[in-house]
Amino acid sequence: MSASFSGSPAVHDWLRRYGEARPRAAARVICFPHAGGGASFYRNWASLLPETYDQLTVQYPGREDRISEECIGEMPRLADRIAEVLLPLTDLPLILFGHSMGASVAYEVARRLQEKGRTPHHLVASGRMSPTCQRPGTVHLLDDDAFLKELTAFGGISEEFLRHPELRDLVLRPMRNDYRLIETYEPQDTPPLGCPVTAVRGGQDHAHPEHESRAWADVADGDFVCLTLPGDHFYLASRASELIDLLLPRFTARPLPRRTSA
Repeated sequence: MSASFSGSPAVHDWLRRYGEARPRAAARVICFPHAGGGASFYRNWASLLPETYDQLTVQYPGREDRISEECIGEMPRLADRIAEVLLPLTDLPLILFGHSMGASVAYEVARRLQEKGRTPHHLVASGRMSPTCQRPGTVHLLDDDAFLKELTAFGGISEEFLRHPELRDLVLRPMRNDYRLIETYEPQDTPPLGCPVTAVRGGQDHAHPEHESRAWADVADGDFVCLTLPGDHFYLASRASELIDLLLPRFTARPLPRRTSA
């Protein structure tokens, strides 16, 4: 991993840090954005976490400061690359947090790390059905107008935003790519994760009913909890602090390894 650049959140092509590095942290929280989302969605998380947690966010290609790069539209290729990036960071326990599409990406990365003998400390899957409920979709095949109308109805983009053609064009490419990725995603039948799993949903998220969140228990090796917070699919935008307060006791239920001084 390269050193952080002054005034820039980039610490690696694939990772962003908002706030100062925490060299004495006991664990790392790695965040995975939703479909069409960028790392800046988690900009305030470092300030909400205790000093014992270092927080990094995955920046997928094709958005924000990687806008000029080609998107990756296949889950295996994306998860393989991110797992490769995170493997050197397993000197500390890794907590993987993903929202919506990011939850599925985080799960696939967790599987790959486990296969390499680096099982994460915890997986948090927010606003997404369990891999055992995964089903194909066709939204990514719609023409531009129908596709954007679908996104507006889902709440992922505002009508006012769409009135600006230059902004519409910027969001269309990564959004369509990510919908293709998640709608063609085919989870494999693999052993359960050997780490605790927490599923979280907004109570008014009608696109992801409670039983699909609770089905994340099927990929956990026993230690599973499902949390519900007020709000819709994007509850996380206004309830990050409340959610983190609920998650911290889960993270420390399995004690973090003590760091020894050099």
